[in-house]
Amino acid sequence: MYWGQTQFTLPEIQGDSETLYLLQYSTWGHHSLAFYRDGQLIEFTYGDWALFALDKRDLWTGISHMLWPTLGALGRKVEPWAEGEAICPLFTDCQDVVPFPAPAELAQTLFLELQNAFESRKNEQILHRQDTVYFVPYDISYGVWNNCNHELAKWLKQLNGHVAGRVFYQPDFIKGMNPPLPSVS
Repeated sequence: MYWGQTQFTLPEIQGDSETLYLLQYSTWGHHSLAFYRDGQLIEFTYGDWALFALDKRDLWTGISHMLWPTLGALGRKVEPWAEGEAICPLFTDCQDVVPFPAPAELAQTLFLELQNAFESRKNEQILHRQDTVYFVPYDISYGVWNNCNHELAKWLKQLNGHVAGRVFYQPDFIKGMNPPLPSVS
């Protein structure tokens, strides 16, 4: 089901867990995922190369890049951070942040997958100056059936979370979180 309210059921934990951070932005209902490693929050985000990396946010690019599959972009932002400090001020247009537990082994696997995908194309990275996010070309095409929210839903599913409801446009993974967890904005 892709049209009802967004639902994100947290992964069941059996064994060790790791806290991950779900970030929600004011722009287009966009969300991202952050990992805590060695005193840093490492955020990964996904989008269209032209829209996100090259900042071509005109109407024609937006519509045409939703209708036809285009080059995807994997974004990474690394910020020094200590537990208990505010997170939203570190990320442009961040609206909300909710930490949630995930199985440690699955979190590490996803982190390494995203990190390796980014590092393998690092020589092609572009800095989006306004957001201070580095983007690299990503082999997963962007389009109407796989936009930033669909890709995040795949990541959450890789953690053994369950995602249902509206994902295509203005989803709210945080409001639809089950069980609900407190924000740490």
